[in-house]
Amino acid sequence: MNRFLIFLVLMTFISPIIASDATEQLSNKYISEAKKTYKKALKLNNAWRDTGKIIKKASKEHSQENYEKSVKLAKEALNQAKMAIEQHNKQKDSYRFLDN
Repeated sequence: MNRFLIFLVLMTFISPIIASDATEQLSNKYISEAKKTYKKALKLNNAWRDTGKIIKKASKEHSQENYEKSVKLAKEALNQAKMAIEQHNKQKDSYRFLDN
């Protein structure tokens, strides 16, 4: 019984430490992925307006060690960048008035 209680107490204190490391790594991963995908959208001349701002906010939250919000913002930016690329691929054969 004592071993079980010790195990429970240790897990209570160790699990938040392990979880915070994972979210920091996850935050780095999503931010770098979002930046790469956003650069591809910029090269296609089809980047969405707020994607760069969201990436900056995610980086700022990461530097302030608010990893949960950073991951949320980075995922949103990554989704927007992917959607911009998808939009370009669907509309690349159509005439684009503003590109001329």
